[in-house]
Amino acid sequence: MLVNAVQRYMVLGLIFIGISLTAYLVLERVEGYHITTTEYYGLRNAGGVIYILSLILGFGHYLLVFYVVILSPISWLLRKYVCFPMMRTFIYMIGFGWGGLWVFDLMYSPYFVNGYHLNRMTSIWIFAIAGLVYAIVENKIWRRGQMQNEQRAT
Repeated sequence: MLVNAVQRYMVLGLIFIGISLTAYLVLERVEGYHITTTEYYGLRNAGGVIYILSLILGFGHYLLVFYVVILSPISWLLRKYVCFPMMRTFIYMIGFGWGGLWVFDLMYSPYFVNGYHLNRMTSIWIFAIAGLVYAIVENKIWRRGQMQNEQRAT
């Protein structure tokens, strides 16, 4: 039972980290497998567990700071001022897709992008779908909280 907004945002933060890491893994699986050189240590070369640990250690602090400083205030403002859930979902999809470009540029150097014909749009779509999933989960968590508050009031 999530009692207040702080607990909801803490749970949403964990969900955000899980969704983001899943999107990283999907991006690596889709685009990283095109790279067939020993210069790149991706999921195939480094081993699954080692690669996942490197993602958590390499991107974990970015995710935590990004969620606390940027996404939770944006989420709060969207929840307060944007009445339509579809519009919030669309905004999340655009934001996550834009973040996918940043992640793509961090993960793959221009040498690999040009040499192995990696596609940036794949990253945009993967992270936009992650934004859709985050928006759906956020909406469900907030609706459940509203239902709990209504039950307590009666």
